[in-house]
Amino acid sequence: MNQSFFKHFKSKFWMKHVLYWTAFVLFFGLVWGVSDNNYSRNILIQICCLPSRMLLVYVTLFYLFPRFFNQKKYFSFFISYVILVGLISVFIQRPLFLYFIQPNFLPEFKNNGFFILSEIMNTALDINIAAMIPVAYTYLTTIENLQKNNSKLNEENKLLKEDAVIQDNNDDSYINLKVDKSVKKIKINDIVFVESLRNYCRIKLIDSEITVLKTLTSIQELLPESKFVRIHRSFLVNKDNITSVSPSKIEINNMTIPVGRKYKDEVKKKMLLVDF
Repeated sequence: MNQSFFKHFKSKFWMKHVLYWTAFVLFFGLVWGVSDNNYSRNILIQICCLPSRMLLVYVTLFYLFPRFFNQKKYFSFFISYVILVGLISVFIQRPLFLYFIQPNFLPEFKNNGFFILSEIMNTALDINIAAMIPVAYTYLTTIENLQKNNSKLNEENKLLKEDAVIQDNNDDSYINLKVDKSVKKIKINDIVFVESLRNYCRIKLIDSEITVLKTLTSIQELLPESKFVRIHRSFLVNKDNITSVSPSKIEINNMTIPVGRKYKDEVKKKMLLVDF
């Protein structure tokens, strides 16, 4: 909450707030002043009511919105807002009105009691008026920002998918993979094997190797089934680079890799082995 407040303060966002509260006080002071032609008194009453109204607005904007609404906890946001309005009405606005505003500005006003439900409801509606425009504005801008973020994420996901599309051109087929912050073009024929390292994969090439932030399964989906075979839950190998095969292991690029029991039949089928 503090970080949000100071962020807006430093960006001179506070000027809009000053203008808003000034306009609010003058507008309702003049509106209520029409009824008794005592504009100055009604403006002073509006000024005296500012603490409870400002508390409602700023707790909502700088705590309830980031804490609940921005996290898509809409029901929690609604319940928290209702509770906040109730607490401010009972513990701040009602005492302020009954023990300061009424004796000093409205001596003719009849006091029906502190805990009269209808009076508490009127008080809640009164302070809630001040929050309508700021909350509505923040709601609309938050929804707009969420939509922009979702659109941006969709565009990024689309680009990532496009980066990984296989480009077919006879023996020059390749895939595009994101490596660090750039996209690397990798010829499929240069891939010797792919090793899973949990969320990462090590791709061994003929003359080098790279590490990418992808699962082995996602990489397997990009590569042609006719060329690659899964021999282990952690290994995907290029058949053209296999130099030796046995029921328990294969040799590729001077490296021995075990054949998983689960993948034995797949290896036999794709390698066209009879006695295996």
